[in-house]
Amino acid sequence: MADPFGTGAGIVGVIGLAIQITQVMVQFEMDWKDAPEAVKAFMAELRTLKIVLSETNANILLNTDFAEAFQNRPSVLLSQLGPNAPSTNGTKDMLEICQKELETLLEVLRKRSQGQRLGWERFKGAFLAKDTRESVQNLSRQCQSLNSMLSIDAAVLGATIYKEVREGRKEQQEWRQADTKITSAIRDGVDQSNKRQENQEREQNRQAILDWLTPTDYTPQQSDFISRRQEGTGQWLLDCAEFQEWMHTDKRTLFCPGIPGAGKTILTAIVVNDLATRFTDNATIGIAYIFCNFRRQGEQKAKDLLESLLKQLAEGQSSLSESVLSLYSKHKEKRTHPSLDEISTTLRSVVAAFSRVFIVLDAIDECQVSDGCRSRFLSEIFDLQDKTGAKLFATSRPNLEIEKEFKGHLSREILASDGDVQRYLDGHMSQLRKLVSSRPKLHEEIKDGISRTVEGMYVSY
Repeated sequence: MADPFGTGAGIVGVIGLAIQITQVMVQFEMDWKDAPEAVKAFMAELRTLKIVLSETNANILLNTDFAEAFQNRPSVLLSQLGPNAPSTNGTKDMLEICQKELETLLEVLRKRSQGQRLGWERFKGAFLAKDTRESVQNLSRQCQSLNSMLSIDAAVLGATIYKEVREGRKEQQEWRQADTKITSAIRDGVDQSNKRQENQEREQNRQAILDWLTPTDYTPQQSDFISRRQEGTGQWLLDCAEFQEWMHTDKRTLFCPGIPGAGKTILTAIVVNDLATRFTDNATIGIAYIFCNFRRQGEQKAKDLLESLLKQLAEGQSSLSESVLSLYSKHKEKRTHPSLDEISTTLRSVVAAFSRVFIVLDAIDECQVSDGCRSRFLSEIFDLQDKTGAKLFATSRPNLEIEKEFKGHLSREILASDGDVQRYLDGHMSQLRKLVSSRPKLHEEIKDGISRTVEGMYVSY
């Protein structure tokens, strides 16, 4: 294995000389106990030096792991023995001196081994050379210094590795935390995406069931009617004693008859809008309404009207009730449609889930009369009110048969009030020609004339 440090040759040379010197002394088979003390001391010191240098050479100089351990790290030992160490330093100089002195000693021993003199006396003088002893002692002391350097390097390396491990663990922990956050964010994103998809599918399924009940939607009509309202009109109805009693008393019915053109439909829209505004944040209040129209009598039979009420109230709940889902499941596979009795039963179940329910019916007189549709519808509504306590508001033209149905309930006739007519005219006088609009007195004459003429009919564009 190649020496990565460049000092190995000197160490190997010293080791080899130490071995050769020992072999020269051993080959004469003399008893070491008779050796002079100076010889024993020198040989013991030389043996120790050989062992230290051998371990240094094997465990450090020829050990690639040692070099790799201190790669890019400072090392006191490598500053003396490493490839980048100065060409002349204490250790290298001492190795060279020691090697020369030991070579001289070995040469002297070999010459004296050829002499005629017997015993240790012929070798004793060779070991008394001052320079040789000092070079061995100096190299031994340098080896002790190298050991100290190695201890320092080991301590520094241990501290460095600990720091690197700690930083590595911290970095790993930060990475794990970041990974956890990323994983959590991805999981949250996936969960939110799945939730949105589930909500979308649930809403689509919910809407499909509601449309299965009936495709009819009175919301566009409500929006259209309320848009025609002149601001402030209809307030008289909301403030009247009958309406207030109806609003604040359980299980009450308010019947509002009125002549054609009295504004019953607009006032019905005003009532619906007032209820929606009052209870906009109260999910426990149910509101459903119907605008009857003689032109749509074929679509507004008793069952159709009850289905519309059921759809609106079911739609007002955060999730479809079990009764509605059960009704849908029952008829879905068979592709059938529920009977009037099934609709009535389900409607009662849905109404019972609310704390209060308001049912608003406009133009009952325009409901289909044939086949007893109107009578059956009103019978179902009153039965619903009797069993659930729902509040009922209804308008109609004067009709003896209908008035008989509502006999004994709260009643308030609908007539266009002077105040409503005045508000309407005030809001539309700007449409008159400039010649008229510039004459305030003429304004008042026109308003008075129209007010006397309408005779309780609602003014609308």
